[in-house]
Amino acid sequence: MTDEQIITTGEAEFIAEIKKRKQRRQAGYYVAKYAVAVILVVFFMFPYLFMVNKSLMSASELLAGDAHFFPRHFQISNYSIVKEFWGNILNTLQVVLINGFFGPLTSCICAFPFARHNFKGKKFMFAFMMSTVLLPTAVLMIPQYFLYSQLNLIGKLSSQWIGAFWGGGALNIFLVIQFMRTIPKDVDNAARVDGANEYQIFLFIVFPLCFNVFLYMAIGAVMGLWMDFQSPLLYLGNAQDQYTVGLAFYYYYTSSSNVSSNMQNRLMAMCVVMSLVPLLLFLVFQKQMIGGIKIGGLKG
Repeated sequence: MTDEQIITTGEAEFIAEIKKRKQRRQAGYYVAKYAVAVILVVFFMFPYLFMVNKSLMSASELLAGDAHFFPRHFQISNYSIVKEFWGNILNTLQVVLINGFFGPLTSCICAFPFARHNFKGKKFMFAFMMSTVLLPTAVLMIPQYFLYSQLNLIGKLSSQWIGAFWGGGALNIFLVIQFMRTIPKDVDNAARVDGANEYQIFLFIVFPLCFNVFLYMAIGAVMGLWMDFQSPLLYLGNAQDQYTVGLAFYYYYTSSSNVSSNMQNRLMAMCVVMSLVPLLLFLVFQKQMIGGIKIGGLKG
């Protein structure tokens, strides 16, 4: 065997050893990564799993006092409590559907002239609109209460969705502006050459291209309003037939006749039902939600 062959063989063995070490490091990295992921999933899902398990237990198991995680006898009948809140669930669906559609729609309408046109006072109006973000919600609730009172909306469910027609919020408008600025204006000019007016350009060209950001805002509105408590508490007053599910469940839970231990399983069952909508929305539309976060970082 020549010296060159010995050197070549030694280099091959060295390279093979380096590859093995690299593979072992990669294997250890993947094992550690997935182990951490599993631990985090278990950690964050444990409260929800605990809630589901308690909702399936019978009252006798809850009162027994012996520690066990899984129910020994599944009590599906606990979920019959949903019937008592069916009217409140329908009220909540009305609120989230109206806000989830018209809120993002009005945001897109308000963002269109800022993103696609230049007009006098544009910078001042944009700065004034964005300055409203700095105002605390508590500061706005007092004048808003008096406004709703003058409009005779206190104690009516319409007080929970009338704001969807007021632009959808400055942050949503800003988000849509950022996205619309990424659409080439040559598209608008080509449409004008073909005889399209501004309404047609928005409705048939710009708005369809904003569907992903529209969906992101709609999902955010639904998830935020599904369990909203502060606004219904302030504006719905004592109109119990107008209560949303979050407010109705609060009064149901704090009632002295429902706090007893033999009601905890049914209360947990209602908590599971109330949490299903945000959970399912996130699981189904998580790509759109992450895409919406990326859209917020676009530069105009």
